Formats: sequence, C-alpha cells, structure tokens
Amino acid sequence: FPSVCPPTLVSRRSDELRREAERAQLLAVRAHLDPHFLFNTLNAIAEWCRTDGAIAEEAIVRLAGMLRTILAGVRAPAWPLADELALCEALFAMHRLRDPALFTVTRTVADDVDAARIAVPPMLLLPLAENAVKHGPGRGARGDIALTVRRADSDLVVRLESPGAFLGRRPGGEGLAMIEQRLALAYGARGRLDIAGVGDHTRVELVLP
Repeated sequence: FPSVCPPTLVSRRSDELRREAERAQLLAVRAHLDPHFLFNTLNAIAEWCRTDGAIAEEAIVRLAGMLRTILAGVRAPAWPLADELALCEALFAMHRLRDPALFTVTRTVADDVDAARIAVPPMLLLPLAENAVKHGPGRGARGDIALTVRRADSDLVVRLESPGAFLGRRPGGEGLAMIEQRLALAYGARGRLDIAGVGDHTRVELVLP
C-alpha cells in the first residue's frame, strides 16, 4: 500500500517550504537593490571623494549602517515595523545628502500603531521607497514624499505618496511583482499592493492583515 504522510508532517513540510520561499524572495530583494541603489551610491561616493570629502565620509558611514541592517533582515523571517521605517528613512537620507532640497520627507504614524511591536516581512517597503525617489525627485519632480501608517479595522495600511505622475507599470519590471509575491507568501490573499496616480503624484498602499 502507498504510504500517506500524516497531516501534521504535511503541514510542517508546507511551513518549511513557505519559509524557504520567503528567504529566496528576500535574497532576490537584496539582489534587486544592488543595481538600483548600491552601485549608484558607490559611484556617487567616488565622485564626492574628489569634490567633498565630508559628504563622502558621511555617505560611507550611512551606507555601511544600511547594509548591516539589510543583511540582518535577509536572515530574519520578520522584524519590527519600526526597523522597516528606519531603513526607509536611511535610504531617503542617503539620497538627500548632496542636495537636501531635492525632496522633503513627512512621516506620520497613527497613535494606535505600535511600530516597535508590529512585525512585518523585512524590506517589504524598501523597494517602494527606492522607487518613490527614483521615479519622482530622481526625474526632476521635487516635492514632499509622505509616508503614513494607520490602522483600518484589523488591517495595517502603509501609504507612500511621492511627487511625479504615475505612468503605469513598466513592462518587464520586477519590483512590484516581487512585492506582490512576498505579500502572497506572508498573508495569502489578504495582503494587497495598490498603486495609482493622484494628480501629479503617485500613491502606493500596502495593506497588511
């Protein structure tokens, strides 16, 4: 007779595969950030070494801190929302080092959101923060990047609104699809990513159960 795995073993194996898939997605996130952020930052630092040593030194210190945080996130199945927000703020600060007037950042976390105790998948928001700069201020659309976190019934809603009109999803782009895959891994059909144009701004919302 063919052997049948007990339900508990099937469930355990399913959980193991789920964790491995999540880890693979995290590694993909780290790889995705490399060409879009790390290389550009290193090139900028090389230029600043010739023109502004103080800025170059500060950039190196900030980048080292970000990379330590990112490497820790790759190894963790989840981490506090506060860490995710801090990493996004570090990315924004890196982009504003040389030109503080490039854009401003407004962060609003609702009083009933305990960011230190709410766990989220690591680096889920970071690619969205990177895109907000790249496709907004990075293309000349200066203004305020607004990051808000609030509750909506039993869900957590993270909104990122940035200057620059939304031109639709780029054909062949992997960043948004990767986030949607990670949402599905972590939350099933209950997690959601919404992106739309609001006038001359782009609004992205993550809905996390």
